[in-house]
Amino acid sequence: MSAEQPKPGFEIKPDHVIAFGRGIVTLILPWLAARFVFKPRISTLPKDRLLDRLAFWRSVAGLLVVVTASMAWREPFDVVGETFSKAFMTAWYAALALPLSFLVMLGMTRSGYRAELLRGGLRLLGRVVLGAGAITLPIAPLALLDGEEVPINTVGKLLVFILVVLFIVCWYAPFWVCTIYWAARTSFWTSEIHPLLAPVASSFLVLLITGREIVNPDTKSLPVPLWFALNICGVLSTLTLAVVEYRHARANGFRFRYGPRPVPAPQPHPQGATR
Repeated sequence: MSAEQPKPGFEIKPDHVIAFGRGIVTLILPWLAARFVFKPRISTLPKDRLLDRLAFWRSVAGLLVVVTASMAWREPFDVVGETFSKAFMTAWYAALALPLSFLVMLGMTRSGYRAELLRGGLRLLGRVVLGAGAITLPIAPLALLDGEEVPINTVGKLLVFILVVLFIVCWYAPFWVCTIYWAARTSFWTSEIHPLLAPVASSFLVLLITGREIVNPDTKSLPVPLWFALNICGVLSTLTLAVVEYRHARANGFRFRYGPRPVPAPQPHPQGATR
């Protein structure tokens, strides 16, 4: 009697083949490449992943609300451009505050726990170098040319020019925008220093930028009540998410004084135990 033949079906590929395919897709799609390089590590806890999704959808919903509410007075592209400039400003302020934030955390952390803080600072420095390089890379060719015109007088130069333009428009420009997004959303990757620092930094930055806009208002042709309501709703949603993230990190054992590692909860003494 012959052995039973395996049933035909889909071939299961080895893990290294799947990983290689995902790597190729990540390199081809600029938003996946930016997420792979600049997104902070997320733990496998369900609530951590839920908060990460909420942060993304809060940004998307906030942008849609602003575009929809402003449609009668402003063009959608103008609103998107202003939102991007605000994200760039947030990332810039966060970058300026990084040295002070690190020094404050270094002073607050107990001496025996500062080594992990320094390791986080090195990871943060690596992300900052990558992010700054990605953001400033388009400026380098302009600085090298110094206003000189490059003649395109051969077919080869024309082909190279077309390929460069296609690369910039189709890949690098989306990658650049996504880099600004991750720098702003993560407050310039402050969670690499300490998980509690990210929600505190995001709260401080949104209050600083909104306070600056209220002190020097520019409604961009929007009615003042609508402009004020949109700003306040944006602040409240950011602060609410930051409070939830902070409380969740505290519940997981993170403390400012004990570095970026969770502190085990004290075990209760059993009743009747002798000391």
